[in-house]
Amino acid sequence: MSFSFRIKICGITSEEAARTAFEAGVDHLGLVFCPSPRRVSEERASALTHAVPAAWVGVFAHQSPREVARTARALDLAAIQLHGRESPAECRAVRELAGIPVWKAIFAEEEAEEAGYEAAVDALLLDAGEGGSGRALDWAAVGERFPASRRIVPLLLAGGLSPDNVARAIEAARPDGVDASSRLETSPGVKDPRLVTEFVRRARNARRAQVAGSAAP
Repeated sequence: MSFSFRIKICGITSEEAARTAFEAGVDHLGLVFCPSPRRVSEERASALTHAVPAAWVGVFAHQSPREVARTARALDLAAIQLHGRESPAECRAVRELAGIPVWKAIFAEEEAEEAGYEAAVDALLLDAGEGGSGRALDWAAVGERFPASRRIVPLLLAGGLSPDNVARAIEAARPDGVDASSRLETSPGVKDPRLVTEFVRRARNARRAQVAGSAAP
């Protein structure tokens, strides 16, 4: 099964960063609502979502399904990313209450079992550890563990991605999308416009090269 490739820039805290990423052609912008240097209030998130007409994803962890759904509806989010220890049942509850796609982060360092989530969510996001660690994954191991031919839902790759390594990550892991944050910053929560733009360019080019290579006789 094939899925459309997507790029997400997470931890958006300013209108400047949102506009830079949006104009660079990202598919999703992420707002963090759980403990993080990049956490934003609902009021700040509302200002950002009204300023930039992007597909916004809210990142939550260890919050009640009703509260997550309420925030998602208030902000008209495009999707919800659950980045804690939520069970498949909790993911399903969030999706039913919010009525929008739910993505679930799973953590490579724990070898989490992804199969239980596949019927409860719309995408999986593989990170090194809980809390947005910024550590890079073993991309070749990811490709072996999650072969594209056997995926039921899209797999997005996170953890330590930067303009310098995103092409290698895409080549090795063959993800259905990539998600970057801390490696695109000058300080926690402050995105570097040059790094954001270059990350998107290199990710798109790597994906195009991969698709062209797969189609070659």
